[in-house]
Amino acid sequence: MEAIKLENYTYEDYLKISKSTEKRVELIFGKIYMMAGASAKHQDVVLNIAITLRNESECKPRVAPYDLKLKCSFDANIESTNVVQPDIMLFCEDINLPCAIFEVLSPSTASKDKTDKLSLYECAGIKEYFIVEPEYKVVERFILKDNKYQFAGNFTQSMKMPIDCIGKEVDVAYFFEGVE
Repeated sequence: MEAIKLENYTYEDYLKISKSTEKRVELIFGKIYMMAGASAKHQDVVLNIAITLRNESECKPRVAPYDLKLKCSFDANIESTNVVQPDIMLFCEDINLPCAIFEVLSPSTASKDKTDKLSLYECAGIKEYFIVEPEYKVVERFILKDNKYQFAGNFTQSMKMPIDCIGKEVDVAYFFEGVE
């Protein structure tokens, strides 16, 4: 099932909607996305990544639900406020802007994670973006160069993957440990 998308909303609209519903919502470039609950596999991968990041660095990992406000717009004349709940955010030097974001794909979010969120994180200046595919146990890595994301490789569970924010490589296998 695709996430429900509503368009042309402001941050004020987002606040009203988020307070009036029990569902989690995100606001990305004027679109409201209603979010479904996560599967056990999804949650297991999120937990594994957060634990790995906490064990491998002095940075602060945060997990959804946690509202991340990002000011960014593709229209040079209008700056919009976006609110997302990334699966995992890694805060290292800046307590307001994560240096890395990890999104764990699920059928209802895969399209949004690979398009709208990639564009938003790029526009907001997130240094590294990781798209995690739990079904195939693969992580896509993107790094920000000259304000554009560059694809930096696919990493399988038999590989080590660099995370520039922490200045280390981590075993991708840890992300999928115990996940069936």
